Amino acid sequence: MSDLDRLADRAAIQDLYSDKLIAVDKRQEGRLASIWWDDAEWTIEGIGTYKGPEGALDLANNVLWPMFHECIHYGTNLRLEFVSADKVNGIGDVLLLGNLVEGNQSILITCVFTDEYERRDGVWKFSKRNACTNYFTPLAGIHFAPPGIHFAPSGA
Repeated sequence: MSDLDRLADRAAIQDLYSDKLIAVDKRQEGRLASIWWDDAEWTIEGIGTYKGPEGALDLANNVLWPMFHECIHYGTNLRLEFVSADKVNGIGDVLLLGNLVEGNQSILITCVFTDEYERRDGVWKFSKRNACTNYFTPLAGIHFAPPGIHFAPSGA
């Protein structure tokens, strides 16, 4: 494997990492379903394990999206280890900020994602993701609001 091939593979995997976060934040079912192999497993500790694209959509539609009015993930510290030319292990940290539906409460969540990626027929996708939540912290007295909501227009 050439250095150029390795860089292209890293870029493709980094896109998968971001695509999962973007898909959940923007509620994009097509993007979310497209990043998992049919036999993939997505485990969120304390919630359960979901299999394949259908499982990812089930988790999003029946657990994650009903939980939040809106949320945004910030992914960082992605570290990739090539196990072989077609298998990569990854670990990364995620900070989620959002507004919960229940109680109209803002929340801060931090997680560590431990991932396995596989290339099949030239395409990289998730084969496994484990999310371990470090903090699930309601932010008392805080509600995230869009810019400008607290400011009256000039002349008002």
